[in-house]
Amino acid sequence: MCAQCEIPVFTFILVAMDFFKNVFSWIKLLTSPPPRLNALEFSALSNLPMEIILQISRLLPPESAASFSICCRPVYFALGTQYLEDLRPKEGSTGLHRERLLKLLEKDLPDHIICGICKKLHAINKARRHLRRNRDYFNHLKCWSKDYESTNLYVHGEFSSAVFEMTMKRYRQGSDYSDLLDLLSLKTYTTRYRRGYVEQRRAAAKVINGSLIVREQKVFMIPATQPIPFPWDASFIICRHILFWTIKDLNRYLRHIGVSDWKIQKGYLERVMRCRYCRSEYQIDFKHFGKRGNAMYVTKWLDLGQGPLDNNCRSTLNADDIPRRTIHFDSGSIRAAFEGRWQFDFDSDAVINSKDRKELFKKSWYSWPDHL
Repeated sequence: MCAQCEIPVFTFILVAMDFFKNVFSWIKLLTSPPPRLNALEFSALSNLPMEIILQISRLLPPESAASFSICCRPVYFALGTQYLEDLRPKEGSTGLHRERLLKLLEKDLPDHIICGICKKLHAINKARRHLRRNRDYFNHLKCWSKDYESTNLYVHGEFSSAVFEMTMKRYRQGSDYSDLLDLLSLKTYTTRYRRGYVEQRRAAAKVINGSLIVREQKVFMIPATQPIPFPWDASFIICRHILFWTIKDLNRYLRHIGVSDWKIQKGYLERVMRCRYCRSEYQIDFKHFGKRGNAMYVTKWLDLGQGPLDNNCRSTLNADDIPRRTIHFDSGSIRAAFEGRWQFDFDSDAVINSKDRKELFKKSWYSWPDHL
């Protein structure tokens, strides 16, 4: 292209750029947000002198004064950040007023919760981050650390107190919380132990009458060559008051049943048992699968109440400040609420699908210990 032709093309490009720049400016003018309104003008406080407003702020509790200082721009410019600065974490401070401020703010934050354990706001759309598998990301939070130390032990391995709180907030809002219930549940996974048996775990969660109820089930598949279907060194925990660490603990529970009669004592074995000190129930059942082996099902139902700080939840988990007191409730009521019926006949086919059954029937990679 000759030099004489390049000048008109360049001029055309400049003209086109100016044209589109004007168009974009016009579009931006149309789509720009309207000027921010002065909220104080629509309040009865607008009739008061600013000196009176300053005096009112001095009479408010610290958390209310801090909340008031950020209610609108004129008040914020008048009060400044003095009340917010007073709520900063300090050495020796309990942080009570800061927690109260967060609770005030949470009312206007439908997608956040105030965590009762770590006293911070957590976003509900980030719920998956609070699961146990995200240890490297969230192990600095008190709620995550507490779950790792106790909650995962007494409920199940992926249970999260923060997700529990998020679920109950969605429930109180009348919003859909099914995705959060999925996070509080536990998909089936199978473990083959060196002791010669196979174990499967699964858990499901439901909100019933304003309370979260979790059902966890463990299945132990014992080789058919063994006289009784007891995993000789398996441990399972119902709540902080009922723990089966060894087969001796299991024998105490089944002390009225003869070792040779475990197959025929069906009526006794299917009776639901409950904890005397918290709202927990459990049941132990057996199933004979011929040459494939014999299975022991341990099912528990936990009524955790309305949130992690609910007394139901704290008494079930490892809360040292909750005294051990006998509570009274109808045996089988928690199981009936979760299953939707009082008459509950255990059916192994209803709690395990064909895929999980195949995994359960696979023998352990290790043989049963010879000395047993």
